[in-house]
Amino acid sequence: MSLNNFIPQIWSDTILAALRVNLVFGNLFNTDYEGELKAAGDTVRINAIGDVTVYNYTKDTDINAPQSMTDAQTMLTISQAKYYNVAIDDVDRAQAHPDVYAEMISWAGYKIALTMDQYYSGFYTDAVNLIGSSGSFQTVSVATTSNIGGGTTFYDYLTVLSQKMTENAVPEDNGRWCVVPPWGHTLLKQDVRFTSFNTDAGRQTILSGKLDASAGQSSSAFIGMIDGMSIYKSLNAPHLGGTVGVSGSQDVILAGHKMAVTKAEGLNETEAYRPPYRFSDAVKSLVLYGAKTVRPYALCAAYLQHP
Repeated sequence: MSLNNFIPQIWSDTILAALRVNLVFGNLFNTDYEGELKAAGDTVRINAIGDVTVYNYTKDTDINAPQSMTDAQTMLTISQAKYYNVAIDDVDRAQAHPDVYAEMISWAGYKIALTMDQYYSGFYTDAVNLIGSSGSFQTVSVATTSNIGGGTTFYDYLTVLSQKMTENAVPEDNGRWCVVPPWGHTLLKQDVRFTSFNTDAGRQTILSGKLDASAGQSSSAFIGMIDGMSIYKSLNAPHLGGTVGVSGSQDVILAGHKMAVTKAEGLNETEAYRPPYRFSDAVKSLVLYGAKTVRPYALCAAYLQHP
């Protein structure tokens, strides 16, 4: 049998469900150009208007010939193809609690989604606005009463990421976001600037019109707001060195706007079937997807080291 642990004498009505990581990055990208993509390798051609030149005008002098407008074309390709194929033997299913089959399908679907989210998190390499680099990580200072605003706390670095977006004319609306690793969230919770704002009392006091600082966010990954950016935590935040969550850990904090990266799913199919040479129920799923950075100036990355 394929699931020998699911035998009557050790069975419980409660499934020990696998632990799941918050899936964040894919939800922060747009799907403006998804179209009707159906197969791996399909491509969306994204057109944009080239830059316009502004000249000085001199009275009684001929102006320059009209500028020929060119287009800047970007291609979004469905380059990723992932699948799973899982089965449970009829004997195992007969002996097991019915919920084991549902948990198997749920876990398989989640692993596909996790693979996609890890792919999306890799787009930090397209960011053109940087704090530090992969060869020069900035060591973060733990916030104290004496160094608040000194420029080296985790909170300070996030405000600089927001500044860099503003300097690149990125809209200051609710489309701005930032994803931090769990240790970054811990440092934020130790900073009074973050905790005083991201509480119900702080929100009502600071925000006009009694708006909620979560801006309607319902994701369990959402942890608050900093300088107009929705802040999320994720284990999929790019980790480049050291031990995860331990002093010396080197991670990338990615910030951006919904307009920065576009994604597309060309095919998402799930089928239940009976394998011809087995007495079992099986499920297989295929997902085709891809993403493209279309506005790199709307992406910012901070290469930070855990203190």
